[in-house]
Amino acid sequence: MAAYRESKPFYHTAAWRRARAAALARDQGMCRDCMDRYNMGVGTRPRRATLVHHIVPIEERPDLALTLSNLRSSCDACHNKRHPEKGHKVREENAHGMRVIKI
Repeated sequence: MAAYRESKPFYHTAAWRRARAAALARDQGMCRDCMDRYNMGVGTRPRRATLVHHIVPIEERPDLALTLSNLRSSCDACHNKRHPEKGHKVREENAHGMRVIKI
């Protein structure tokens, strides 16, 4: 049975909600990675953004956590490409990297 990762308290603050809304409004609600690929003629139809990504991680530069120039709107698929370790569900794996299925 998969468990969901718990989000950090920072993501529940009013300041973060305002910064997130500002980033989504700036990007017109569209994923910037999808838009970049589309504008280069590589991608297909861009997707709506569901997340806001920190370009420089909060752990490295907490002072940039709410800076609009450090935020990038992203869809789930593009965000998971940038952060495969932050997938929506945590999978249990053994030492050999094999998935364990509990019955």
